[in-house]
Amino acid sequence: MFKKFTTIADKTERLEIYNLLKLNLAVGLRLSEFMALGLLMAGLGWFMGHYLTAALGAPAGGVAAIGLMMLFVGLFRLPFVSGQAKLAADFGLDPQPPARRFRRLAALDLRRGLLLGLVSALLFLGLVYLSLPVWTWSALGLGLALTALAAFRPGLWRPEQLRPLQEGELEADLVRRIRHWATKTGLSDQAILVSTSFNPELTPPRLEGLGSSRRLIIPEKNLVAFTPRELAVMVVTALVGALVKTTLKFLLLRLCAVAVAIPLGSILISTLGVQLWGYPLAFSPALITLVWAAAWLAYGGAELASRLTFRNMEAQLAAAAVALLQDEGALPAALATLADQNLEEDHPPAWRELFRRHYSRRVFLKRVRYYQHLAQLEGPDQD
Repeated sequence: MFKKFTTIADKTERLEIYNLLKLNLAVGLRLSEFMALGLLMAGLGWFMGHYLTAALGAPAGGVAAIGLMMLFVGLFRLPFVSGQAKLAADFGLDPQPPARRFRRLAALDLRRGLLLGLVSALLFLGLVYLSLPVWTWSALGLGLALTALAAFRPGLWRPEQLRPLQEGELEADLVRRIRHWATKTGLSDQAILVSTSFNPELTPPRLEGLGSSRRLIIPEKNLVAFTPRELAVMVVTALVGALVKTTLKFLLLRLCAVAVAIPLGSILISTLGVQLWGYPLAFSPALITLVWAAAWLAYGGAELASRLTFRNMEAQLAAAAVALLQDEGALPAALATLADQNLEEDHPPAWRELFRRHYSRRVFLKRVRYYQHLAQLEGPDQD
C-alpha cells in the first residue's frame, strides 16, 4: 500500500510523506470513532424514539446498546489500525509481517474496548437503579479508584513483557550511573526492568507507578540503538521525574479532571434527562449528536492540554539531566538517534508540531536551553 513512497530518493521528502501519512492515519482513527458513535447514537435515537422506546429502555436493552456502540467503534477503527501496521512495515520500522502487527494492535483494542464497555455498563446500570445523588458519588468513587489503579498498577491497563536488567547488557560505568541515580530516587535493582514487548518505534526509558510499585522501564531496543552516553541522559531524564514527583502530579491532574467531569455529567442528566447517557432514548438525533460532539471536543482538548504539559515537563527534566551529567552533547545525540530511528522530520511545519506526541528535536532542544537559562538566572538568587 505504501511501498511506492519508500522508493523516493530524496530523504527529506520521504520523511515528510511518512509523517503526513502517520498523521492522517491518526486523525482518521479519531474521526472514525466519532463518526461511528455519532451515527449509531443518532440512528438508535431515531429508531428507539419511533418504535422501541419502551423495549430498549429496559436495563438489558441499554447494556446491549452500549455493547453495540463499542462494536461499531471497533469496526470503524480496524481499517486505520491495519493501515498503521502496514505503514510501519512498508517503511522498515517493523520487520514482522503486517498481519502479525495488526493482530497485536487489534487484540489491544479489544482489551481496551471490553474494559471501557464494562465500566460504561456498570455506570448505566447504576443510573437505572440508584438515585442521581447516590449515582454521582458512586461514579465519582469508581472514576477516582480506576484512575489511581492505573497509576499504581499500570501493567493492568498496558500489559507488556518485562525482565530484569541482566549482567553484561550495559557497560559497567553506565550501570553504576543508573544505580547511583536510581538509589537517589528510591528505586531498587529489582525495579529496573527491560521491556521485551515489540514496538516499531524507539521510545526512551520511562518511570511509571507510584510508591512501592514505582519502576524504571527500559525498552530492549534502547540497549542497542543508543550509545552509553545517549542512554545515560535518557535514563537520568526519566529518573529525575521521580525527584520532582512527575507521576504524582499527573495523577492529581487526572483526579481533578474526574472530580469535575462526573458532577457535570450529573447536571446534564438532571437537566436534559437520561437520554444523553450511554444509549439515546431521545426523539432528536441532532441533539444527541451535538451533545456527543461537544463531549468529544472536550475530550480532545483535555488530551491535547495533557500532551503539551507533558512535553514541557520532559524538556525541564532533560535540562536537569544534562546539568547532573555535565554532558552537553549527550542530549542532542540521543534526540538525533530517536529522530533517525523513528523516521521523524527535523523541521516539521508548525501546525503539524501541535499534533505530534513529542516535540521535534529542534523545538525540544530550544526548550531545554530555555530551562537551562532559567536555572542559571535562579542560581545566584538561591545562594
